[in-house]
This record gives sequence, C-alpha cells and structure tokens, in this order.
Amino acid sequence: MRYAYIFLFCMLVLTIFVQPVFAQEKTLKEQRAERLHSLEDRFFAAQKEGKTIKGVLVEGNSFFNGTTDPQKKPYGKPYTDAELRTALRSAERNSKVFLLAQDGTLYYPTVKKGEADSESLGAYRFERVLTEAQKKTKTFTWATLVPMVGREIEVLGEVYPGYGGVKGLYIEAVGFEGEYIVGKN
Repeated sequence: MRYAYIFLFCMLVLTIFVQPVFAQEKTLKEQRAERLHSLEDRFFAAQKEGKTIKGVLVEGNSFFNGTTDPQKKPYGKPYTDAELRTALRSAERNSKVFLLAQDGTLYYPTVKKGEADSESLGAYRFERVLTEAQKKTKTFTWATLVPMVGREIEVLGEVYPGYGGVKGLYIEAVGFEGEYIVGKN
C-alpha cells in the first residue's frame, strides 16, 4: 500500500512538472515556424523588388593576398578545384569569408548595427529561406557560411557603408539552390 502512495505521488509530480515542458516546447516550435514564415515573406518580397544581394562566397586570405583571383574569374566559378579545396580549408581554419557580388562589390558579414559583441560568423547558423520545391525535401532550414565558400547565395539583410570599398552586411536570411549538407555540394 505504501508503494501505491509513492507511485501516485510520483505520477502527480510528473503530471504537474513535465506537461508544461512539453507545452512550452511546442510553443517554441510554433514561434520558430511563425518567425520563419515571416522571414520567407520578407525575403521573397525583397527579392521581387530587387532588394536582396546575390553573390559568391569567397575566402578572405587568398582573396586579399593574391593567391587566387575570384573576382577575375567567370561569375559563379570563383575557384579551380584545387583553389576551392585550399579556400575551404583556410575558411575552416577561421579565415574570414566575404560575399563577392556580380558587380564586384565586396561584402563583409557582420553583426547587427549597434551590437558590439560577436561570435565567429563563419560558424553562425543563418536562417535559410526555402522554395516550395525545397520544402518538399528534407532540406536544412539553416546554413553556415564556411562550407559554402565558392557557392552563389542570395541574402536578405542590412548593408552598412563599411570602409575602403568593403561594405558591411548584416545577414538575416540566406537562400540558395541545391542541398546544404556539410561535405556535399
């Protein structure tokens, strides 16, 4: 009989404390879904108005020290296979990654205006905007910049004046073709 009371007490405690956790988890998922939907609406509206930025991600060290010249190569093919392997390795080792637009403008991904603290944006997960076709597959809803060096992406964000011809870019969301699986194109 004593064990029955202990069992009932445990069940009561679980009911009181565990159920709100599941309810809160569902709420967080719903909040994220709403945020992604709002982001998609803003991204596709900006895209129609020509207010998104398209460019190819390039690795900074080889770009600035002249080891590679992605700006002189055909748009969309900034690296040879050997150069791409080196650029990816360097980006993985915390070299800066830039967005090179088709018009030659160079954008440096940065934190939002007014924020002083930052983390390595090469490892930061950016929200990914998916097309209807991509939603039908099990495509990642986020992306990091480093594995996408050499690929074209489209960005929704805020552009800052920057310095020396390099503009700052706060990235809210990215869109791109293909899969995003680390190690695969």
